[in-house]
Amino acid sequence: MKTTFISKFIVLGLLIISSCGSETTNNSLIPTNAQAQNMKKESNAITKSMPSIMVVPSDAMLKRMGCLNEVNNQGVVAYVRDYGNSFVKDSELKFVIAEIEGQFASKGFALENMEQNLKMISNNNAMDNMEGVARDLRSELMNTARPDYIVELDYELKIDPTSRNISKTLTYIVKCMDVFTNKTVASVTRANIGKDSETNDVPGLVKEDFSSSLSELSQNMTNHFGDLLANGIEITTRIAVMNNSSVELDDDCGDEEITEKIISWMKENTVNSTYKMVKNTSTEIYFTSVRIFTQDENGNSYTAYDFAKDLKKGLKKGCGLSVNNKTQSLGDAYLQIK
Repeated sequence: MKTTFISKFIVLGLLIISSCGSETTNNSLIPTNAQAQNMKKESNAITKSMPSIMVVPSDAMLKRMGCLNEVNNQGVVAYVRDYGNSFVKDSELKFVIAEIEGQFASKGFALENMEQNLKMISNNNAMDNMEGVARDLRSELMNTARPDYIVELDYELKIDPTSRNISKTLTYIVKCMDVFTNKTVASVTRANIGKDSETNDVPGLVKEDFSSSLSELSQNMTNHFGDLLANGIEITTRIAVMNNSSVELDDDCGDEEITEKIISWMKENTVNSTYKMVKNTSTEIYFTSVRIFTQDENGNSYTAYDFAKDLKKGLKKGCGLSVNNKTQSLGDAYLQIK
């Protein structure tokens, strides 16, 4: 009786196993390539449920500290940001950033710490300086950490000289910006904070006050992030012909002009064919409000550089053009036609 029961149990178990399987059943503990890709996509989907942020001091704050310099390169003004020195000039900056990071983390946001990422790229910058390579530290930070949002911080602690108790008041601005477009998504400005508080240090005052504004701020950010996931991130795309090139964008490429070939490619490779052409000449074509997918088919992060790389392949294959991918920032695709 007992043997019969065990036999029936074994047969039943085998039937269940066989019914769950298929021709592609993998009985190994090691996942197949297809299973690994599915797990990766699921993992990326979970990771993308909340955006990542990086808190940085604003340009206005850097300028007050003498950590922002303007460089004029043939009429084009660029900014050189010395983030590392800002921590030396303001000993409280590190702790204020940590306080804001902590409050965002409590809402489920992923964090990319600016100071740690600065250390990661310091060796590369030192080598580039020796070789005379100019770099934009902000772009370098964004490309290294790839946060979804930049949280710009500006604050100023003022002392009332007429106060017998050395009264201090804090004014601060927290601005959340889309890393791809630099557009402000949400912001909060608070003034005269701490007038009646026993706390006189900036991190303490921020801790007391910022939590009251965080809910609305984070809600605006997550709403915007949801739109990006549904409708694609927004970038710009520029294709320009080099001065010494014999190519013009109105040259023929098969049965279309090069410009028409580019526009056809844009229609097929943007989210819902969403883009705005704002410039179209024989040497340059420029698009804004270009919506691209947030991830590639393998679930990897997809940026302006990746988009430019795919467009470069399309131009090379479709028109036989020699093209350089000069994209540097996360949100501005730039190709040069030789």
